[in-house]
Amino acid sequence: MGNIQLPKDALQRVQLGQSFAEYDIIRKSSDLFVSTPATLAALDSENTHCFFIGRRGAGKTAITIEVGRKISRTINIIPQIFDLLKLPLDNELFLDTRQRPFKSLMHSMERALIDEVIKSWHENSSFDFNKAPETIRKERSLIEDCDFDQRILNLVGEIFDAYSKENEKLWLRQIQRSKRLIQEINDLDFNVNYQYVLLIDRLDESWDGSESAIICLMALMHATVRLIASTNYIKPYVFIRENIYDRIRARDNEFSRLETSVVFLEWSPHKLSELVERRLVKPFTAKPKLGGEAWEHFFEGESKDSINNFMNVCQHRPRDVLMLASYAIDSAISHGNNKVKSEDLLYASKRYSTSRLKDLGDEYAENYSNISIILEYFFGLGNEFTLVAIEDFIQKLLVNDSVAKHCKSWFYDFTTPFRFIELFYSIGFLGIRRKTHIEYKDSGKDSNAKPSFDHASTVFIHPTYHEALNLRNILLKDLKENTTLQSEGILEDLPDSFKLDDYKAALENTLKKLKALPTGSAFASNFEEIVGDVIKLCFFRTLTNVQPQVRAHDNTSIRDWIASNRASDGFWEVVRTKYGATQVVWECKNYSELKSDDFHQLGYYLNDTFGHFGIIVFRGDEIKTQYIRHISNLANRNKSGLVLLLTHKDLEVFLRQAIKGTFKESHLQDKYDQMVRALS
Repeated sequence: MGNIQLPKDALQRVQLGQSFAEYDIIRKSSDLFVSTPATLAALDSENTHCFFIGRRGAGKTAITIEVGRKISRTINIIPQIFDLLKLPLDNELFLDTRQRPFKSLMHSMERALIDEVIKSWHENSSFDFNKAPETIRKERSLIEDCDFDQRILNLVGEIFDAYSKENEKLWLRQIQRSKRLIQEINDLDFNVNYQYVLLIDRLDESWDGSESAIICLMALMHATVRLIASTNYIKPYVFIRENIYDRIRARDNEFSRLETSVVFLEWSPHKLSELVERRLVKPFTAKPKLGGEAWEHFFEGESKDSINNFMNVCQHRPRDVLMLASYAIDSAISHGNNKVKSEDLLYASKRYSTSRLKDLGDEYAENYSNISIILEYFFGLGNEFTLVAIEDFIQKLLVNDSVAKHCKSWFYDFTTPFRFIELFYSIGFLGIRRKTHIEYKDSGKDSNAKPSFDHASTVFIHPTYHEALNLRNILLKDLKENTTLQSEGILEDLPDSFKLDDYKAALENTLKKLKALPTGSAFASNFEEIVGDVIKLCFFRTLTNVQPQVRAHDNTSIRDWIASNRASDGFWEVVRTKYGATQVVWECKNYSELKSDDFHQLGYYLNDTFGHFGIIVFRGDEIKTQYIRHISNLANRNKSGLVLLLTHKDLEVFLRQAIKGTFKESHLQDKYDQMVRALS
């Protein structure tokens, strides 16, 4: 282990940080960043790849942080447009990317990106609109008065208005506007100070996973490829989750235009161990060397074997590795160990396995609704299957009522053993055994690549999920008729005493009531009830003991909701740590225009007892400037805390996600980020 001697309590001093880059210490500590091929591509000025594809936790957001550090002229965009924009025509009319409807949408996206860069020129450089060419001058109001999402809404409205009125000249003028803008930009012959990289990240956070959202993303991707090819001054990078990319590939009839611009996020065991080592040694002045020596100071055993044992348990993604390492260190500290022992890793793997199994079901629920139901039925079986056993398993699923009811939109397309294995291989759940070697889908490999196997092959469930599914270490050659599939509720955590069907019905009923509810004081109690149901149905994993707090206002009884925040990770854990929010207050306003009193009322709740974080849910569509001023006064002048504004549309997003069997805090995190940026 070299000559470096660390303190006996070294393990207790380690802070691995958050497994989510949005909250992680990597934002402030550049020395913790580990460079990968995808990072090098993003930092290469000659690079023409513009789509960075990876699964959850593969490091997409971390790359945007590093690019923002290394390249001075960047623009961060977190689009909200995917659930805001309602396509003016039927979705089917947009499916051919060569026809006018899709072209109109794509040119709107292209023009919005161009305008975003010109806006930065004006704000950060000496760019003068009065001296600009004609087309740029005409664009000035769109550039200065709108943000990215508002600009797209305006542009789509204009171009489709011309399309619907069959005004050929006006439509052509709109289509040609982006071409003229690019031509004028190139003719200006600016220096490198005008070259900008646009970092378009977390774009799946504020959408509903609908076909219209996919079409909008397709349009954005085609616009990105066009811009990369047509000018050196505008370089958009789009960071996309792998399961969403798969939907684009299946939908886009000109996908070949996009796939040559793709970079997959790949991580080797060497890079992942470096990721952990950098964080392990950060607190110490005298640091052991990376590459094994640092690992041996904190993990028992020879580094090569120890790292192999560690990596065999988890999938090769930064978030997974940091999570498992953190759990293992927690176990070692609680057992009084100075190093992580094998029993600590075993304990950590059980906790980690349950978390990862839930996350897998959430991640792919958009592509395969309620896929967690299928995963759960592996419970208690073996960890390895022959093709015959897989076929028997499928036959039992075919007569299962829950599968028929909740997975019917996709399951029946995968009822042959080869198709079934291809699907679960592509999401990283199954591997193919080849003699002594088991092949899993690489984390950075195109999921369209099919595994090669034959009738003699066996499939092996990834070790990540063994503990959560309580799998036996046996090869199942078949599933006999008397074998009953068990459902232990591991993935489908349900609130209270709900059964799955009742839970889904309650979500759909709440969404239906929300959409139909009029605004106004006459229906205030109905809205309060709906908000309470959303908290109980969608946030039950982290917000518990949800109770009404009744108060009187204008001779009316008003219910606010107070929930205990017991999160151990993720967004709500950050809120609890940063704002002391052991209790979270939700105030309900069944009207579209908020008043100053609404903010003052919530301010009374924000204190050291409850914590300094609260939520107002109202029926408006816009977060107005005066609302930000009121929140700023509470946060900065009165030091009361932070108020987060949510609209009825946000409630709809939470409900739709839960109906599909997915659970994501990212939409809430995005709303929080927007508020923090607005206040700063």
